[in-house]
Amino acid sequence: MRHVSSPEKGTDVPTSCSYGAQVASATAAAPARVGLIAILFAAMAALLVAGPADGGARTAHAYLANASACTHATDRSLAPAVQRRAVTCLINQARRQERRVRLSPDRSLQTAAGLKGQKVASCGQLSHTPCGTNLIGPLRASGYRYASFGENLYVGASGAVSAYDVVAAWLASAGHRENILRPNFRDVGVSFVRAQGILNSGPEVVWVATFGSQR
Repeated sequence: MRHVSSPEKGTDVPTSCSYGAQVASATAAAPARVGLIAILFAAMAALLVAGPADGGARTAHAYLANASACTHATDRSLAPAVQRRAVTCLINQARRQERRVRLSPDRSLQTAAGLKGQKVASCGQLSHTPCGTNLIGPLRASGYRYASFGENLYVGASGAVSAYDVVAAWLASAGHRENILRPNFRDVGVSFVRAQGILNSGPEVVWVATFGSQR
Protein backbone atom coordinates (compact mmCIF):
# COMPACT_ATOMS: atom_id res chain seq x y z
CA MET A 1 0.00 0.00 0.00
CA ARG A 2 1.24 3.47 -0.80
CA HIS A 3 -0.51 6.47 0.69
CA VAL A 4 -0.03 10.02 -0.53
CA SER A 5 -1.85 12.29 1.88
CA SER A 6 -3.78 15.31 0.72
CA PRO A 7 -3.64 18.14 1.51
CA GLU A 8 0.06 18.08 2.21
CA LYS A 9 1.32 20.14 5.13
CA GLY A 10 1.79 23.75 4.16
CA THR A 11 -0.35 23.65 1.02
CA ASP A 12 -3.80 25.03 0.38
CA VAL A 13 -6.74 22.82 1.31
CA PRO A 14 -8.19 21.40 -1.94
CA THR A 15 -11.85 21.67 -2.86
CA SER A 16 -11.86 18.07 -4.03
CA CYS A 17 -9.83 14.93 -3.66
CA SER A 18 -10.02 11.38 -4.97
CA TYR A 19 -8.62 8.03 -3.89
CA GLY A 20 -8.60 4.72 -5.72
CA ALA A 21 -8.27 1.17 -4.48
CA GLN A 22 -7.60 -1.21 -7.31
CA VAL A 23 -7.38 -4.73 -8.48
CA ALA A 24 -4.42 -3.28 -10.33
CA SER A 25 -1.22 -4.38 -11.97
CA ALA A 26 0.64 -1.22 -11.09
CA THR A 27 0.74 1.70 -8.72
CA ALA A 28 0.96 5.26 -9.95
CA ALA A 29 2.26 8.52 -8.56
CA ALA A 30 -0.52 10.88 -7.53
CA PRO A 31 -0.80 14.20 -9.35
CA ALA A 32 -0.72 17.40 -7.33
CA ARG A 33 -3.63 17.88 -4.93
CA VAL A 34 -4.94 14.37 -5.53
CA GLY A 35 -4.45 11.51 -3.07
CA LEU A 36 -4.08 7.98 -4.38
CA ILE A 37 -3.97 4.62 -2.65
CA ALA A 38 -3.08 1.73 -4.93
CA ILE A 39 -4.10 -1.66 -3.56
CA LEU A 40 -3.88 -5.03 -5.23
CA PHE A 41 -6.75 -7.21 -4.15
CA ALA A 42 -8.17 -10.42 -5.57
CA ALA A 43 -10.33 -13.17 -4.15
CA MET A 44 -7.45 -15.60 -3.66
CA ALA A 45 -4.28 -13.53 -3.32
CA ALA A 46 -2.80 -10.06 -3.11
CA LEU A 47 0.25 -9.34 -5.24
CA LEU A 48 2.07 -6.17 -6.23
CA VAL A 49 3.75 -6.25 -9.64
CA ALA A 50 4.98 -3.69 -12.12
CA GLY A 51 3.22 -3.20 -15.41
CA PRO A 52 1.45 -0.63 -17.58
CA ALA A 53 -1.99 0.58 -16.53
CA ASP A 54 -4.96 -0.18 -18.78
CA GLY A 55 -5.62 2.63 -21.18
CA GLY A 56 -2.11 4.02 -20.79
CA ALA A 57 -1.65 4.47 -24.54
CA ARG A 58 -4.23 7.26 -24.74
CA THR A 59 -4.40 10.59 -22.99
CA ALA A 60 -6.87 10.89 -20.13
CA HIS A 61 -8.89 13.42 -22.12
CA ALA A 62 -9.51 10.85 -24.86
CA TYR A 63 -11.63 8.77 -22.48
CA LEU A 64 -13.84 11.61 -21.28
CA ALA A 65 -17.06 11.78 -23.25
CA ASN A 66 -18.59 15.02 -24.40
CA ALA A 67 -20.86 16.25 -21.60
CA SER A 68 -23.88 15.95 -23.89
CA ALA A 69 -23.34 12.17 -24.21
CA CYS A 70 -24.79 11.54 -20.74
CA THR A 71 -27.98 13.17 -19.47
CA HIS A 72 -27.46 15.73 -16.68
CA ALA A 73 -23.70 15.06 -16.59
CA THR A 74 -22.90 18.67 -15.71
CA ASP A 75 -25.86 19.44 -13.46
CA ARG A 76 -24.73 19.91 -9.86
CA SER A 77 -28.16 20.30 -8.27
CA LEU A 78 -30.27 17.32 -9.29
CA ALA A 79 -31.22 14.38 -7.09
CA PRO A 80 -28.42 11.96 -6.15
CA ALA A 81 -30.03 9.13 -8.17
CA VAL A 82 -29.85 11.22 -11.34
CA GLN A 83 -26.23 12.15 -10.72
CA ARG A 84 -25.34 8.50 -10.01
CA ARG A 85 -26.77 7.50 -13.37
CA ALA A 86 -24.69 10.21 -15.04
CA VAL A 87 -21.50 8.90 -13.40
CA THR A 88 -22.31 5.36 -14.55
CA CYS A 89 -22.97 6.61 -18.07
CA LEU A 90 -19.66 8.50 -18.21
CA ILE A 91 -17.77 5.45 -16.92
CA ASN A 92 -19.29 3.32 -19.67
CA GLN A 93 -18.53 5.96 -22.28
CA ALA A 94 -14.88 5.80 -21.22
CA ARG A 95 -14.88 2.00 -21.44
CA ARG A 96 -16.37 2.24 -24.91
CA GLN A 97 -13.22 4.02 -26.08
CA GLU A 98 -11.20 0.90 -25.22
CA ARG A 99 -13.86 -1.50 -26.53
CA ARG A 100 -14.52 -2.75 -23.02
CA VAL A 101 -17.72 -4.52 -22.00
CA ARG A 102 -20.34 -2.12 -20.71
CA LEU A 103 -20.69 -2.30 -16.92
CA SER A 104 -24.10 -3.19 -15.55
CA PRO A 105 -25.42 -1.26 -12.53
CA ASP A 106 -25.57 -3.72 -9.66
CA ARG A 107 -27.74 -3.18 -6.59
CA SER A 108 -25.38 -5.06 -4.25
CA LEU A 109 -22.38 -3.04 -5.43
CA GLN A 110 -24.39 0.15 -4.99
CA THR A 111 -25.09 -0.95 -1.41
CA ALA A 112 -21.38 -1.60 -0.87
CA ALA A 113 -20.49 1.78 -2.33
CA GLY A 114 -23.07 3.46 -0.10
CA LEU A 115 -21.78 1.76 3.03
CA LYS A 116 -18.21 2.85 2.23
CA GLY A 117 -19.35 6.41 1.52
CA GLN A 118 -21.27 6.59 4.79
CA LYS A 119 -18.23 5.38 6.72
CA VAL A 120 -15.96 7.91 5.00
CA ALA A 121 -18.47 10.63 5.89
CA SER A 122 -18.95 9.58 9.52
CA CYS A 123 -15.22 9.13 10.14
CA GLY A 124 -14.27 12.29 8.28
CA GLN A 125 -11.45 10.40 6.54
CA LEU A 126 -10.86 10.11 2.82
CA SER A 127 -9.68 6.53 3.04
CA HIS A 128 -10.60 3.06 1.80
CA THR A 129 -10.38 1.90 5.41
CA PRO A 130 -11.95 4.82 7.32
CA CYS A 131 -11.65 4.50 11.12
CA GLY A 132 -9.62 1.36 10.52
CA THR A 133 -12.51 -0.60 9.02
CA ASN A 134 -11.96 -3.59 6.76
CA LEU A 135 -11.41 -2.73 3.10
CA ILE A 136 -13.87 -5.37 1.89
CA GLY A 137 -16.34 -5.13 4.79
CA PRO A 138 -18.99 -3.29 2.71
CA LEU A 139 -18.68 -5.87 -0.08
CA ARG A 140 -19.26 -8.70 2.37
CA ALA A 141 -22.19 -6.88 3.94
CA SER A 142 -23.77 -6.31 0.52
CA GLY A 143 -23.68 -10.01 -0.38
CA TYR A 144 -21.82 -9.43 -3.65
CA ARG A 145 -19.77 -12.59 -4.29
CA TYR A 146 -16.79 -11.07 -6.03
CA ALA A 147 -13.95 -12.61 -7.99
CA SER A 148 -12.28 -9.19 -8.27
CA PHE A 149 -13.16 -5.64 -7.38
CA GLY A 150 -11.95 -2.06 -7.48
CA GLU A 151 -13.00 1.11 -5.72
CA ASN A 152 -12.66 4.82 -6.54
CA LEU A 153 -13.39 7.57 -4.00
CA TYR A 154 -13.92 11.28 -4.50
CA VAL A 155 -14.79 14.10 -2.11
CA GLY A 156 -15.83 17.55 -3.28
CA ALA A 157 -17.63 20.61 -2.01
CA SER A 158 -21.41 20.17 -2.14
CA GLY A 159 -22.92 21.94 -5.14
CA ALA A 160 -19.50 22.67 -6.64
CA VAL A 161 -18.86 19.47 -8.59
CA SER A 162 -20.89 17.51 -11.11
CA ALA A 163 -20.83 13.90 -12.26
CA TYR A 164 -18.69 15.10 -15.16
CA ASP A 165 -16.15 16.67 -12.78
CA VAL A 166 -15.93 13.48 -10.70
CA VAL A 167 -15.30 11.15 -13.65
CA ALA A 168 -12.91 13.66 -15.23
CA ALA A 169 -10.83 13.62 -12.03
CA TRP A 170 -10.74 9.82 -11.96
CA LEU A 171 -9.77 9.59 -15.61
CA ALA A 172 -6.94 12.09 -15.06
CA SER A 173 -5.35 9.70 -12.54
CA ALA A 174 -3.72 6.56 -13.96
CA GLY A 175 -4.76 4.36 -11.04
CA HIS A 176 -8.39 5.48 -11.03
CA ARG A 177 -8.55 5.25 -14.81
CA GLU A 178 -7.26 1.68 -14.62
CA ASN A 179 -10.20 0.74 -12.40
CA ILE A 180 -12.65 2.30 -14.84
CA LEU A 181 -11.15 0.50 -17.84
CA ARG A 182 -10.22 -2.86 -16.34
CA PRO A 183 -11.45 -5.45 -18.86
CA ASN A 184 -12.54 -8.17 -16.42
CA PHE A 185 -15.01 -5.96 -14.52
CA ARG A 186 -18.65 -6.52 -15.35
CA ASP A 187 -20.64 -4.61 -12.71
CA VAL A 188 -20.57 -1.20 -11.05
CA GLY A 189 -22.28 0.49 -8.13
CA VAL A 190 -22.13 4.24 -7.52
CA SER A 191 -23.03 6.13 -4.35
CA PHE A 192 -23.50 9.78 -3.44
CA VAL A 193 -23.23 10.53 0.30
CA ARG A 194 -23.44 13.92 1.97
CA ALA A 195 -20.67 14.79 4.42
CA GLN A 196 -18.99 17.71 6.15
CA GLY A 197 -15.49 18.58 7.29
CA ILE A 198 -13.42 16.01 5.40
CA LEU A 199 -11.44 18.52 3.34
CA ASN A 200 -12.95 21.82 4.38
CA SER A 201 -15.42 23.00 7.01
CA GLY A 202 -18.41 23.26 4.68
CA PRO A 203 -20.85 20.67 3.31
CA GLU A 204 -19.36 18.07 0.98
CA VAL A 205 -20.27 15.04 -1.10
CA VAL A 206 -18.51 11.68 -1.02
CA TRP A 207 -18.64 9.77 -4.29
CA VAL A 208 -17.80 6.06 -4.39
CA ALA A 209 -17.65 3.84 -7.47
CA THR A 210 -17.27 0.14 -6.71
CA PHE A 211 -16.38 -2.13 -9.63
CA GLY A 212 -16.56 -5.91 -9.64
CA SER A 213 -16.88 -9.25 -11.34
CA GLN A 214 -18.69 -12.15 -9.72
CA ARG A 215 -17.51 -15.67 -9.02
